[in-house]
Amino acid sequence: MKTFKLILLTPACLLFLLSCDKKQAETETVNYLVINEVAAHEETGEVDSWVEIANTGTETVSLEGMGLYITDKYLKGQKIADLSGSLEAGARLVVSTSDNSLVTGIASDTPFTLVLGTSASDVADTFSLEEEAPSLGYFGSYQRIPDLSGDWRLVTYSSPGRENALFDISNYKPTAVWTWGAHLADLTANDGAKLREIKNKGYDHILLNFAGFETAGYHSNALKFIRICDEIDLVPHVWMQCFYEGGKWISPIDDENVTYKEDVYERIRNDADRYIRTWGVKGVHLDYIRFGGTASKHDHNREVNSVGAVNRCCREIRETTDSFDEGLVTSAALMPEPNSTATYGQSPNMMAEYIHILMPMIYRYGSYNFSDDTFQSRSNYFADQAAKKGGVSWSGIQTYNASNQGMTATQLRRDIDLMADTRAAGVVLFRYQLGEFPDINDLWK
Repeated sequence: MKTFKLILLTPACLLFLLSCDKKQAETETVNYLVINEVAAHEETGEVDSWVEIANTGTETVSLEGMGLYITDKYLKGQKIADLSGSLEAGARLVVSTSDNSLVTGIASDTPFTLVLGTSASDVADTFSLEEEAPSLGYFGSYQRIPDLSGDWRLVTYSSPGRENALFDISNYKPTAVWTWGAHLADLTANDGAKLREIKNKGYDHILLNFAGFETAGYHSNALKFIRICDEIDLVPHVWMQCFYEGGKWISPIDDENVTYKEDVYERIRNDADRYIRTWGVKGVHLDYIRFGGTASKHDHNREVNSVGAVNRCCREIRETTDSFDEGLVTSAALMPEPNSTATYGQSPNMMAEYIHILMPMIYRYGSYNFSDDTFQSRSNYFADQAAKKGGVSWSGIQTYNASNQGMTATQLRRDIDLMADTRAAGVVLFRYQLGEFPDINDLWK
């Protein structure tokens, strides 16, 4: 037979037990807090370091008395952020050097440990970079993938205050705009008012010419450009030149030795890799991925020829983007003539084996002067060629007439509607600052 003993507790004992229960409850609550993303940048004056903290629980959590502590080769458990207030269930808090809520930049190329807790030894969560790593690009960060609970990985683009997720082009409309580096100041003025207008009118991608990233005078606006694009969910692509440099065509074939020029391909690969790592672009757009009308002069044999030269470049850039495993996309500008391999070395169906999106430049005004029927038939031709290898085509069209005058929104919308009535999967406008862009949110839903 079981017996029970009645134990009388003094007020002091009751107070002690209640204190223990409260402390245990607080500890369990704190365990719902995680470090979710870390953008580790040294204090360069142009790039901020920041840390995102998230509440993965179902109740509001107090942050009073908590902080972030860092240990690296210089600092040993030093507090670098004081936290206060509370964080609602599912909410995120970003502490950053931009507003001094994070008091120091964090070097990404040396090992360090971050601790979230009430002290460096009272830990709710940690993040550790245990080995020396390359410095992060301007917009790179370490993220939990999947969001809040997954393994840590380095990603070339970041998502402060938003869900961590790898880029998925299927979440965006197949609509884009070509823009020059000289347009950056206008695009980013007034907190990116023009960029926001582009996005609001239904254009989800913007292709920025490489000069925007390379020209020293554009640098600060290029940083603003990417920041605003990320904020408003407008997808930035780098618009590269392949077989063209310094105002001249560059043949990728050494005709004398009947071989491909390895230095040309190395330059293109390295440029693409650098734009991705440094700037966090989500797409690589290849322009001048052709010969300037003399492709057949370089057709030496089955191994070395103009079509092979173009396809090799497409394949190597696809391999470059795929190596990041971040959902990055490739696209390429094509001349609008069908069956033009002898002229340009471009075989659309072969290019589509490697390129996600063909972007034929179906510029109807000026030298081509396409009728409506020809305009649409060219769009269908490239769409069908891309489909042979599982790719898609977005038809590139002009925003200006034969007199180089910008079209009205009504005029341009008519041409866009013609493209929407073809087998093209989307449309690309050439170019920003010419013509009035119509609202196309009703298309390609």
